[in-house]
Amino acid sequence: MLVRVMLHQQAQNANPSNQNNQRTTERPERPERPERPERPEQAERPERPSSPDVAPNEIIVRNGVPVIPPIPPIPPIPAIQVHTGGPQDFIPPQAVDISYAFFAMLAVILIGWPLSRAFGRRLERSGRGALAPAATEQLQRIEQALDAMAIEVERISEAQRYLTKLQAGQLGEPSALPGERR
Repeated sequence: MLVRVMLHQQAQNANPSNQNNQRTTERPERPERPERPERPEQAERPERPSSPDVAPNEIIVRNGVPVIPPIPPIPPIPAIQVHTGGPQDFIPPQAVDISYAFFAMLAVILIGWPLSRAFGRRLERSGRGALAPAATEQLQRIEQALDAMAIEVERISEAQRYLTKLQAGQLGEPSALPGERR
């Protein structure tokens, strides 16, 4: 829009005779007001000149419009990553593997538990029957031998305890021992 106004002004300056003819046929002359430029969607801001004669807080006016210095962009924070969705938004492969393993384990448990119980019951029912009389006698002899060994081990451990107390001096003098007489 600003370009059109400038071209219109240049055309009027170039043809002053044409301008006089147009004014006579038109309405009476009014003082000219500059047209407001249309604002685009994103305002273009001219860069502020960095000359030494311009003070930092001075307002620059061009063509009757104050020049606004551009706002510097805010630098991104490198430590924060923002995912907007898209190709980066996916499930990690480790999570997929864990889910597969979980469902496979669940299937094995659901199928294997009843099968193992059925197999155990089958073994219980079949049983091995009664043992032969020779095996029964042999098992009784082994049991008696184990009892005899347990008694001997108990006697050995008691003798060991007695000797450790004697060496530590807890029983006192040898004359105070219960089995001895002097």
